[in-house]
Amino acid sequence: METPDVTDVLIVGAGPVGLTLACDLARRGVAVRIIDRVTTHPVGTRARGVRARTQEVFEDLGVLGRLVERAEPALPTRFYDAQGQVVREAVMYDAPPLPGAPYPGSLMVGQQFTEEALRERLASLGVRVELGCELVDLTQDGDQVTACLRVDGRHRDVRARYLVGCDGGGSTVRKRAGIAFLGETWEQQRMLYGNLSVDGLDASAAHMWATGPGAMVTLAPMPKSGTWFFTAPLPQGAEQEPSSISVETFAEIFRQRVGLPGVRFRDPVYLSVYRVNIRMVDRYRNGRVLLAGDAAHVHAPAGGQGMNTGVQDAYNLGWKLAYVLRGAPEALLDTYEEERLPVARHVLASTTARGRYWTGSDSARVSERIVGAFQGKDPFADVSQLGITYRGGSLARDLDEALGIRAGDRAPDARCTAPASGAQVRLFDLFRGPHFTLLVFGSGPAPRAGEDVHVHRIVKPGLAYEGGESVLIDAEGDAHALYGVDGDGLVLVRPDGYVALTGARWDDDTVSGYLEHALGGRAYERLPF
Repeated sequence: METPDVTDVLIVGAGPVGLTLACDLARRGVAVRIIDRVTTHPVGTRARGVRARTQEVFEDLGVLGRLVERAEPALPTRFYDAQGQVVREAVMYDAPPLPGAPYPGSLMVGQQFTEEALRERLASLGVRVELGCELVDLTQDGDQVTACLRVDGRHRDVRARYLVGCDGGGSTVRKRAGIAFLGETWEQQRMLYGNLSVDGLDASAAHMWATGPGAMVTLAPMPKSGTWFFTAPLPQGAEQEPSSISVETFAEIFRQRVGLPGVRFRDPVYLSVYRVNIRMVDRYRNGRVLLAGDAAHVHAPAGGQGMNTGVQDAYNLGWKLAYVLRGAPEALLDTYEEERLPVARHVLASTTARGRYWTGSDSARVSERIVGAFQGKDPFADVSQLGITYRGGSLARDLDEALGIRAGDRAPDARCTAPASGAQVRLFDLFRGPHFTLLVFGSGPAPRAGEDVHVHRIVKPGLAYEGGESVLIDAEGDAHALYGVDGDGLVLVRPDGYVALTGARWDDDTVSGYLEHALGGRAYERLPF
């Protein structure tokens, strides 16, 4: 049966960002299609660091378990000086979880496996990626976007209420939507990336050589994929075009920059030339066309923020798009740009500064800075992305200043106890799913809330509560401490895990009034989450 040519949302680009958005929309019952111009799913490590905040997103979407199975072991990294001597050895990617954050700082997973897990989840929701389907043009009016697609050499039109470009730095969607991509390309800074097999090098560790100007040479074993991941700077003035790059190219760079005898390279799986671009859009939306991920911002790779920032874009957009499709005011979509554009601007600035901070031939100094970044000592930004906040935004409302947490902050995790069974329950267990979550601390009466708001009371041991309520005992006091609640408190958590509303004093209409203002009465009443 031919796929209908009308849908709610058309997503262009089936990388981690597009797949995250498709999964989030599909689980909300939104009719979604996702296309990609490639004819086969890409292979190769590419973006490999799944940061702590992204792990929380993937847990909510139901794919984190599959990624843990595919995660590479936390091997030490050896840093070498120009004489080939080890100046530092450290395990960078297994920093312990922070309070209120259940996952380690990084999970090292090849991007091909991240995409595979997301595709499996999407298929379980009844949606499959349409390969070999290229967007060639788009038009829009007040009600829909018409996308002209090329499939098997033939053109066909698809009409969608919204179209989202997740199609990378060279985004066709961005260009056709007329959205500027401001910034610069560092033409003289080109990197060779890829996967290949290595003989003659210790596979129990990753290896990094800072032996001259520019980025360093790295080789990291990836046993789950049966390859090594490498990065190396292409010499300035090199004439190679991407189509001429080969394993011999990397071997020659390794010989010149490192010169370690007895190391051999073979069987390349994936080779790519990367030019450093520092660019971002001036807006995330033009009418019914929106952008996410690299289509909206590209930057230096230092700190591994690209894929993770894009996934956060998609997670921020998904619930808002679903509400608007069911009747919420269009203004809700404006908060996507309002919240995410400053994040992109900060990522561009911090990764550029970090990349410069990491360069040089002093291996001891460079290695100290790199290791420090992944162990919570980065002077530019938290690479885990746990500290991102939307404080002061249109969707953030603090009734007072009594609570330590503020509207716009990420809602932390904590373990409580179910009084009937004595079982431990995480707050993230309560948040999981496409609904809002209302936490009522203490004995104050729970305010009125709609069916798509799950209400839970959090109490300290010994405090009386109503028998018909959903109650959890904060036996260790972690939830009260992490949310900064001394007595009574109210915290409304958005579907994307950020705090919408806080206060120590409220009335029966506080929550319903917030939702009616943010989502509109019609959307608030109709959503079946």
